[in-house]
Amino acid sequence: MGRGVIGGSRALGVIALSCAACWAVPAAAAKPGQAFRLEYWAEGRCPDAVEFARQIQMRAPRLRPAEADEPALGFYAELAEHAGSATGRLTARSPDGREVVREVRGPTCEDVSTALALIAALAADPAQSSAEPVAPPVHVAAPAVQHTPRLEPVTTQAPDSENSLNRWTYGVGGGLAFDSSIAPSPGYGLGISFDVEGPGGSPARLLLSLSAIRAAAANTETAGGSASFTWVGLRLAGCPLRWPQETPLFFRPCAFFDAAVLSGDVAFGNRSRDKSMTWVATGGFGRIEELVGEVVSFQLDVGVTVPLARPSFAVGEQAPVAFKVPSAGILGRIGLSYRFQ
Repeated sequence: MGRGVIGGSRALGVIALSCAACWAVPAAAAKPGQAFRLEYWAEGRCPDAVEFARQIQMRAPRLRPAEADEPALGFYAELAEHAGSATGRLTARSPDGREVVREVRGPTCEDVSTALALIAALAADPAQSSAEPVAPPVHVAAPAVQHTPRLEPVTTQAPDSENSLNRWTYGVGGGLAFDSSIAPSPGYGLGISFDVEGPGGSPARLLLSLSAIRAAAANTETAGGSASFTWVGLRLAGCPLRWPQETPLFFRPCAFFDAAVLSGDVAFGNRSRDKSMTWVATGGFGRIEELVGEVVSFQLDVGVTVPLARPSFAVGEQAPVAFKVPSAGILGRIGLSYRFQ
């Protein structure tokens, strides 16, 4: 894929220059028709820039490629096809800086490019544009119009050789968590996380997360005395699926493994005792996640913790047990992360 003054799906194309010879007239004569420039980027099985420009001019015969720095209509088109569907976005910018943005979805990139070419032709010459029937059903989103003039031309950078859907992405974040298995009353804490997410394009989109968490439970009265606990550890989580793939709000099923230290301070009568135990646990949770602008992620986790060891805490061997780690507990988390594209 590529992008330029006019870009094809795999290489740059400069149709304004190549077509100028076809319509050449004496330099002294004024050029008839409306000048336009096209910036084009496509990914997948999409028409190239030359074909897209031809489709626009076929529907708006008065359009011609701009020469040098003459004032002209500007069209910026982005098309992509993947996983059995295609999307397109067209920005039409008038010489005075006004913009109209339209988005299109359809079954194939050819359908989407046909619809966008018709939209471009209508934007350029609504009175004389020839509207051919647009094949297979295509949904056209409502336009968003901006009237803020641009002080300078819009510039774009060529995309990477791989589309963002085909890349691994990374994120850092934090969250508030609770777990009912680390103390007689739920323990609350803070955590920071580092995430790695696999390429998209299907629901099988792996997310790996490594978190450092510290949680604590305040003094709780039990039959074995008052007890307070601190839990510090690492959590490695894996989420193999993301469903639905195409929407910013989606669900992930996840499994995790914990390695931590659980420290307890138990007081009974005039005696007290501090004890630290190795904590190993596994479990799973469901995550509801929402992406804002593809970079900010809001997360809500609810799940179950299953400790693999169940130590008990008391002031002595013969004293009543203040707390014994249960066979399972409930966990929850609210988190926020930033994704690097």
